[in-house]
Amino acid sequence: MTTPTPATLGRFCRTVLPQMAAMANGKRTLQSIAAIQETDRWNSFDRFHDTSQTLVDMYQKAGAGAEVFPVQTGGDIGTGRWIIQEAQDVHSATVDIVAPVKQRVIDFKENPWHVVQWSSATPKQGLLCELMIIDDLARLDLLKPGALTGRAVLTRANIRGETMKRLAHLGAAVVITDIDVTNNPGALAWTKFGWGMVPMGHATARIVGLVMSTKQGDGLRKLHEKHLGLRLRVKVDVRKYVGHHDVVSGVIRGGEDPQDEVWAIAHSGEPGAIDNASGCAVTVEIAHIIEGLIAAGKLPRPRRTIRLLNAYECYGFFAYLEKQQRLQTPIAGVNIDTVGAKPNVCGGRLEWHSTIPSSAGFVDWIGEKILRATLGNENGADYKLCLENFMSTSDTLIGDPQYGYPCPWITTHHKKGEGSTWDAYHSSADQLNLVSGAGMKTCSVSMAAYLYYLADMDTTSTLQVARSETQRLTDVLDSSRRTLDRAGAEYVAETHEVSMQRLQRFLWGGDGKQIQQELGACRTQIRAAAGKIRRPGPKRRLDAAARRIPRRTALLAP
Repeated sequence: MTTPTPATLGRFCRTVLPQMAAMANGKRTLQSIAAIQETDRWNSFDRFHDTSQTLVDMYQKAGAGAEVFPVQTGGDIGTGRWIIQEAQDVHSATVDIVAPVKQRVIDFKENPWHVVQWSSATPKQGLLCELMIIDDLARLDLLKPGALTGRAVLTRANIRGETMKRLAHLGAAVVITDIDVTNNPGALAWTKFGWGMVPMGHATARIVGLVMSTKQGDGLRKLHEKHLGLRLRVKVDVRKYVGHHDVVSGVIRGGEDPQDEVWAIAHSGEPGAIDNASGCAVTVEIAHIIEGLIAAGKLPRPRRTIRLLNAYECYGFFAYLEKQQRLQTPIAGVNIDTVGAKPNVCGGRLEWHSTIPSSAGFVDWIGEKILRATLGNENGADYKLCLENFMSTSDTLIGDPQYGYPCPWITTHHKKGEGSTWDAYHSSADQLNLVSGAGMKTCSVSMAAYLYYLADMDTTSTLQVARSETQRLTDVLDSSRRTLDRAGAEYVAETHEVSMQRLQRFLWGGDGKQIQQELGACRTQIRAAAGKIRRPGPKRRLDAAARRIPRRTALLAP
């Protein structure tokens, strides 16, 4: 089934999209990635603030406005809100073998990925530790409390979560992981003891956390075997404190209703080039494209504001959505996360993931049509468009209509489809050499077009989109009569109603009575199609687990 293309969208893709492609600069996006990664790669809050200033400078240079919204750490943790408990600066970290040989094996200044985020610190003079190697975590069950007191443990296991807690409670002072990075034995895995903090269930644990590559780990194991043991001096200088993290906005001001906004979110505060300096670089390039065309007199300012947001993943965006006062929520948006990978890195897959199913689905096919037009006009990146269902990346939960806005996700994250990430994901191998300038240009142009079209929609465009969305869902109902039951048909009708209600926010003048008649006709068409499906659903008997009554609350977010 093909969704009819609204006439205004077809004309936009023929006329405006080529101008955006001409304004875009793939080489500039690579330079932006390098500048962003230069400070984010240290995975330290003081350097994250440097990244914020870099982004502000970039947006202003592009001709857009720039704002910084500080989010204080700490607060009512355990309420379901995304709260970072403490800020943390990393100043230095070294590990030296001091006996029976002398050799430096870890130095943060040579590779910032050596330090686990939320690691504890050591005394200024460091810790002297005997090295133990424990790759089989089942061995921990055989140890008595305190058996690892003062030891440094080298393991190839994942040290997040329960493992970190078990090691700390057994007395280990230091844990070093040399966990494998797929097809990259010289790379260090980006490792955290928790996302925005050590999880509450493990909050009593205190341990120094470090990372080395499997290649380095193999070397350390050989030395340990050769000398029948090693003594290490571990020095880690980190500082945790009450501070703040930033939400940076690049603002393409709306010309007629600047308070109504379309958002693009691209998280910063991660050390990789693809994940996610690439997403931030795309939002900067979007500002260059749109503001450049406006300054050249080739494009009018969009009716509504386009806000390009860069912040700590989830913890920044949800805090900004909740705390920054505005008259109403954004009307639509997109999540730009892990884009621009070279085809040999991502299998040539440019994925477009649907917004959360309970939100307005018309944004999905608008984005699809713009992406197909972009790839058809200029596909030097050699991508193939892969349409995918909604996938929770946590950021995309901002699409929940109870508090957010419809938000698809553009990405080159999966190499072979869902569940198969690219090899260097979350590792020190995620560097600029894996990024395609042509791919970055494709993502920048398509998302600039998507955001601008939505931000500039008028009543004519809105009604055309409403009719196309109605026809799309009518076709779904008509083609699924043999498989849908009444509940399924009602769900499709409710999905249509969510889109109709969202589209009413895009209306821009016109005869109110006639507009409501047209929208009413769309609703009537869907009700008629849904009414033809009368098959009752299967009778389901709830099992004992489903009849349980929860008596205590559980954490909803890290």
